[in-house]
Amino acid sequence: MYVRLLVLTLLAVASFSGRAIAAETVAILGTGRMGGAFGGQFARLGYHVIYGSRDPGRADVQSLLLKTGHGAEAVSSAAAVGRADLVVLALPWSATEATLRGLNLKGKTVIDPINAIRTGANKQMEMAVDTSAAERIQALLPGAHIVKAFNAVGFHVIADPAAAGGPVTIPLAGDDPAAKTRVAAIVSAFGFESLDLGPLRHARVLEGMAILYMVPYVSGRRDDAFEYYLRRGAAPRESSGVRPAQ
Repeated sequence: MYVRLLVLTLLAVASFSGRAIAAETVAILGTGRMGGAFGGQFARLGYHVIYGSRDPGRADVQSLLLKTGHGAEAVSSAAAVGRADLVVLALPWSATEATLRGLNLKGKTVIDPINAIRTGANKQMEMAVDTSAAERIQALLPGAHIVKAFNAVGFHVIADPAAAGGPVTIPLAGDDPAAKTRVAAIVSAFGFESLDLGPLRHARVLEGMAILYMVPYVSGRRDDAFEYYLRRGAAPRESSGVRPAQ
């Protein structure tokens, strides 16, 4: 009886604290600022964090492991995804396809915050592909469950949502309902709001949001930097005769 009571108490404490009751492993491909932001959040929630890197022994990667703590590891990308069923792609678009080609992510939930954008006219950002990074990644990894998320939020806000000074919405797009539900729960545990914005093809619009997000930074107007907050419950009443914008 005492042992059973102790186990139930520990489970309740774990659930209340927001940490994962059963330790899960997340593979984060990329060890830059975005990867570090995700790593810190997942470690806080009780996940075992494994970074995928081309050079796991590099000094800055080792420093990231110390910062992440909680037994975080760094291995090759193939080894990282092989040990996890949840994967985060914290990669620059220029390195994404080469990194993912040949990896086996069949059946895995993949969080995709990547934007297929490049510097264009007047030093503003523009799309680098005709579709989206998410759709290109899905084509490259047909057995994976890709969920576009976190693509239009700063790495510093991912690391600490309070840095935004108010609510931040993480739009989600994907074709697998269960994967989106799972990612929505992670978004909430991180300290954000989420909004399901439909199938993966809508990632084209979401990546366009990232182009707008970058305008204050590339224009040298950092004081105008912003984070997206999308308000629910704004539909017109049926009796009002008002139609949404076409």
